[in-house]
Amino acid sequence: MGSNPAMASTLSMILLTVTTMVLFVQRYVVSKKTYTMSALRPPKVIKLSTGKRIAATLMVMGVVTLSIIPQATVITTSFLKTNGPVFAGGFSLDSYREVLYKVPQAIQNTFTYASIAIVFMVIAGLLLSYVVVRRPSKLTSLLDALALVMIPYVIPGTVLGISLIIAFNKPPIELTGTWIILVIAYCIRKLPYTMRSSTAILHQIDKSVEEASISLGVPPMKTFFKTTAILMIPGVISGAILSWVTTINELSSTIVLYYGATATITVSIYGEVFTANFGTAAALASILSLATIMSLIIISLLSGKKDINI
Repeated sequence: MGSNPAMASTLSMILLTVTTMVLFVQRYVVSKKTYTMSALRPPKVIKLSTGKRIAATLMVMGVVTLSIIPQATVITTSFLKTNGPVFAGGFSLDSYREVLYKVPQAIQNTFTYASIAIVFMVIAGLLLSYVVVRRPSKLTSLLDALALVMIPYVIPGTVLGISLIIAFNKPPIELTGTWIILVIAYCIRKLPYTMRSSTAILHQIDKSVEEASISLGVPPMKTFFKTTAILMIPGVISGAILSWVTTINELSSTIVLYYGATATITVSIYGEVFTANFGTAAALASILSLATIMSLIIISLLSGKKDINI
C-alpha cells in the first residue's frame, strides 16, 4: 500500500521462508512413516452404543450448525432494508438493485476471468498430469512437488501478487494493471486442484489401454487425445470445478493485482465492508455463495452421485 516494492519483497521472503520450513518439516515427518490398507483385512466396523452415537451425532450437528450460521446471517442481511450503514426495519431487494447498479462489471469480471483461467488450467492439467504419471523421472518429481505442493501451499496469494507485479511491471512484458495478470495468478494458484484430480484418475487408467491403441497404428499424440484424455474427463472436470470455485472466491492475490476496471466480486465485497455498506456486501456475498453452491451441485452430478450433498 505504501508503494515500496523492496520492503514488500523483504516481508514476502520472510513469510515464504517460514512457510517453506514448516512444509519441509511436515514432509520429513510424514515420509518416515507409511500407512497402507489391505483389501484382505478391511477395517473392523465398531458399533457404538446408543449414548456414544447420540453424542457423536450432536457433536457433528453442532459443527455443521456453527458453519451454517454465518452464511445464513449473510443471506438474511442481504434482504434487510438499509439506510446507509444502518439497517432499517423490514425486508427489501434494495441491496441487490444497488449491487446491479454499482458493480455489474465486477460480477462480470469474476466469471469471465475464472472461465478463461479454467480453460488454461484444464489443458495444462491434462498435459502435466500425463507427464508426471506416465513419464516418471527426477525432473517430473520436481515438477510434481513444485506444481502440486510448493506453489499453492507455500506461496501466499499476496506474495504471488507482489512477485507478478515486480516481474511484469516493465517492458518487454508489461502486464501490471491488466486482466491478463489476474488470469495468470489464478492459473498458478488454482492449477494444482485440477492437476491433482487429473493425476489421481490417470493412476487408475491401465497403461495397456494406450499400448493397445499404439500397437494398432494410432500415433501416441492421437492416442492421448482420442483415448486417454477422454477417459480422464470425469476427474479433470471435477478438479476444474473445484478450481473454479476457489478462483471466484480468490481475494489475496486479486486485491494486490487489480485496479478499478478489473475489480472482482471479492474485491467489491471488501470495499463495501470497508465503507460500512454491509447490505450490498451481503448481497454480493450471497451471489458468490449461489455460484459456489451451483458449482458443487454440478460436480456432484458429474461424479455420478444419486444424492447431492452440499
